[in-house]
Order: sequence, then structure tokens, then C-alpha cells
Amino acid sequence: MPSTTSLVFLASSLFVPVALAFPTHVARSEVQDGQTGVKIKLPAPATDTSIKPIPDADHPFKAPGPNDLRGPCPGLNTMANHGYLPHNGIATFEQIIAASQEAFNMGFDLASSLAALAILGRGNAFINKVSIGGVTDKIPPLPFQIDGPVAGGLAKHGRFEGDISETRHDIGEGDFQNFQDDLYDEFLTYVGRFGGDSTVTGDASVVNLKVMQEFRWHRFQQEVASDENLVYNLARLSVSYNEAAFVITLFPGADAEMNTGILGSFFRNQTFPPNWSRTGTIGTFDAILDVAEQILQAHPVSAGRNINGQYVLDAPPNTGSATTDVHFDLMSGLSASLVTNTTGLLQENVQLLLKVLAAPFGADPTKQLPTGSPGQ
Repeated sequence: MPSTTSLVFLASSLFVPVALAFPTHVARSEVQDGQTGVKIKLPAPATDTSIKPIPDADHPFKAPGPNDLRGPCPGLNTMANHGYLPHNGIATFEQIIAASQEAFNMGFDLASSLAALAILGRGNAFINKVSIGGVTDKIPPLPFQIDGPVAGGLAKHGRFEGDISETRHDIGEGDFQNFQDDLYDEFLTYVGRFGGDSTVTGDASVVNLKVMQEFRWHRFQQEVASDENLVYNLARLSVSYNEAAFVITLFPGADAEMNTGILGSFFRNQTFPPNWSRTGTIGTFDAILDVAEQILQAHPVSAGRNINGQYVLDAPPNTGSATTDVHFDLMSGLSASLVTNTTGLLQENVQLLLKVLAAPFGADPTKQLPTGSPGQ
């Protein structure tokens, strides 16, 4: 069984950006493989972290059109539908950080780490863009296709999203990108069995810790039994339990009650609930990690995969600590070409983003490097 510290999610500490390895005039106007690079910068943290009505008058709901990109994350989809992220679903590192802080009062450390993984794993770190959904011709692959022929977007399986989701099927069993009513209905049955009571939505209608503990355990058992190609590596295990923690930590907002009405707004309708305000408590890395650990502790599971009809545990990386083990697993999913085949501004951007990822794990980003294959 993994220790609870293995549930470390992707976050970063405040830090001074890495020194430029190339002259500044190169960073201002560098072209590689016909693409014009954009220097990625770590913005300053938000200063207003108070309770605030969301959305405000400048961010009304607008349903996505046929060409707007949406993906598996209800939080990102909701922010795009309200214009906190670009409505077309194409965002930059800085935009993801700003939107997450403004809309959900997400901690700067957590927001910046999520943004770093998104750009590195499924975007284009040279032009600083990522699709919150699938592939788009508006985001070319990295110069010279060093990480495969397409920038997959966050909807692509692996790296950012993966198996044992709450409301998406596993990649080997059906639609792994779009919201699934059947899984959501299963979720609601667990609210009915284990949920708390609400003066707004009635008895057994609050998504509490017990609901998440039992539903995550149910989903694990369900996919172990049904998905012969299940992959639940350490990084994915960590991310999936932290996704569950988001739901009961950030989605309730200032009222601190995650009832089924709020759940439906975010998951099914992908809009902020009526009269909703963001929480006045910053959703830091540590706060999310603490809740994720509580969810896992009820029914501990270990990283592994299905092989020949059996769930086989993965060998632990044994890097020296649980946190660096998780970081090692994350790096095994990112293409080694991000380090070995980059120069100039692209190299600088990659170095900055890798530093954002490494900081909370206590890992050295110059030593524990990406080792994965292009396009995986």
C-alpha cells in the first residue's frame, strides 16, 4: 500500500524564474520550425483571496459552440464557458493560473503546477498554448515534432487524464473524454447512500467525505473487474484522488456545502451554480493533499495495472521518498525529447515548467528528468 504522502499532487512553490541561458533578444523573436516562440513567465500570485461572487457581471455563461474545445475537467470547462479562460478552450500557462485563482480561489502553488503539467504534457511549450479539450489545428505540435505529430490536448489519455475517472469511462471501455450520464447516476446513488442532509436540497444530498471515500473505492473495484487494460500508475492514482478532493474542497464555495445541485451545475451543466461565491479559504496544495489522503485512507489501494486478468502491483520507483517517487512517475510519462532535443527559447520554457513541477516533490529538476517516449 502506498503511504498517504504518495498522493502528492502537482503543485509548485514560489520561486525566482530560472536564469535565461540565451540572450534576451533571442527570446523576444525566436522562430523554430516556422513557429514563433513565446516566453513563458511565472506571474505574481493573486492578492485578493476573499469570498467573492462568481461569476461576476463580466463573465456570464455562454454555451460552447461547435468549434469550442472542451475536455474531461468540469472546472476548466466551466471557466471557459464563463470566459475566465478563453471561450475557445485554448489557454496559456498564465491564463490557467489567473483563472483558477480568480474563479475558485485555488492556491497559487497548485494552480501553477497544474498549468505547468498541462503545457508540458499536452500542449506546446514553445508557443505557450494548450487545448483544454482535444486536438486542434490552432496548436501545432512542438517544433520538429519532437513529442509526436500532434499536440494532444488535455482530453488525450495519459499524462494529464487517465483511467478510473469519476464521470468518464476508461480508454479501453468507451468514451473517455466526454461526460457520461451512467457514471454520474452511479455517483448520485452513492450520495443517496452515504451523503449528508441539506436544508436546500433535502436529506442524503450532500457530497461529503464519506461519499467520496466509498465512490472512489467503488470505481476502483469496478474498473479492476471490467477493464482488462487498466493502468493505474502512481501518478494517475495520485491525481485521481486529488480530483476527488477538489470536488469537496473547492466546488462547495463559500457556503461549504457540496449538495447535488452544485454537483450538477459543475459536472452536468458546466456552469457556476446560481448565487455561488468562491470560498474565502485558499485551496492550497497542502489543503487538497490532506483531503485526498483522507479519501484514500478509508480503502487504501496501490498503484498497478491489469495483466492477464489480474491486478498486478507496480514496482515502486524507490527514489528515496514517497514524494520523489510520484515525481519520478510523472517524469516517466513526459517525453525525454523535451530535454534532449530542445534549444533556445523552447529549452528555457521547458526548464521553467519542469522546475515548477519538481519543487513540491523535493526533486532536482536537473537530475530527475523526463524519460518517456514522444507522443505517449
